[in-house]
Amino acid sequence: MKFADNSHQATEYLRQVIPLMVKNVIPPTPLNYALWYAYVSQTLPKLNQQMDKVLEIYGTCPNRVSEQLFSEFLIKDETENAEVVQRALLSVMGDLESSASTTVQDTEAYNEVLQESLAALKKGNDDQSLESIIQNLASNTETISESTRQFQTKIDHAQAEISSLKQELDKSRRDATIDPLTGLFNRRVFDMEINQLAENPNPDVTLIMVDIDFFKKFNDTYGHQMGDKVLQYVAKLIKEECTEPLVPVRFGGEEFSMLLPGMSIEDACALAEKVRHRIAAIRIKQKKSGEVISSVTASFGVARLDREESPEDLIARADAALYKAKEAGRNNVQIAS
Repeated sequence: MKFADNSHQATEYLRQVIPLMVKNVIPPTPLNYALWYAYVSQTLPKLNQQMDKVLEIYGTCPNRVSEQLFSEFLIKDETENAEVVQRALLSVMGDLESSASTTVQDTEAYNEVLQESLAALKKGNDDQSLESIIQNLASNTETISESTRQFQTKIDHAQAEISSLKQELDKSRRDATIDPLTGLFNRRVFDMEINQLAENPNPDVTLIMVDIDFFKKFNDTYGHQMGDKVLQYVAKLIKEECTEPLVPVRFGGEEFSMLLPGMSIEDACALAEKVRHRIAAIRIKQKKSGEVISSVTASFGVARLDREESPEDLIARADAALYKAKEAGRNNVQIAS
């Protein structure tokens, strides 16, 4: 997107942007400034609608969401020109250009044949001459038809390749924020989200820390492939229960977290209990032996962010509650003091 505001308009938007960013606890980064400049200019109504919804849910705009909105609304066209994609697109376009050039030459040659045939028809007055003209036209019509068909095939292939390149670009964006094994958000996203939520003067977020019980023993007994399968099962259950605006994260190893903006400690405990029961109900069948594994459980620690508490303090309290759950026999939920 390109802005076409004059100096006076830009200055006026600047006066509106800064107080809004301060009010909503938005880090003053160039990306955020461009996003909020577009917001106050009201040039993208859909951006404003989404931003208003985000502010209502979070009380701020998390960095993860800001990056998504920036990519979707402000640099959507520019991202198509990412270096790798650009090279591939240039290759596709070069191929199309070559095919188009050939088709144009064939078309010009066909036009010449048409002109010559028309001239011959005007002069000719015998059946043999007419038959020769018709044969010549038929032959060249087949040639131009084949050339056009080949060009259309090239266009179809180019469209398919461009679609594939777009998917690769989308995947590269996801890879920066998604844990490849479980499909949950990674620790980078967690750190960005919790730090920004903690900056709110009236923080409204609860954290659940989850750890699979006896996971090392499970790996030693059944192997790492089965261990990975358990991680994926647990992640799937957590993801199903953590719809927007909740943030499901693979914290590291066999530990997960659920970052819950706007959720009370009571509701967070109810959510933790629901996930705990679903994990305990997991049944995995080994292909080789046919043995059904039903010994998967997890322990949970729940903590709510206190005013002026740092993210590190919140994580430490949730971890302490998780450790208390382990000491209490595992497979239970404990609330941080």
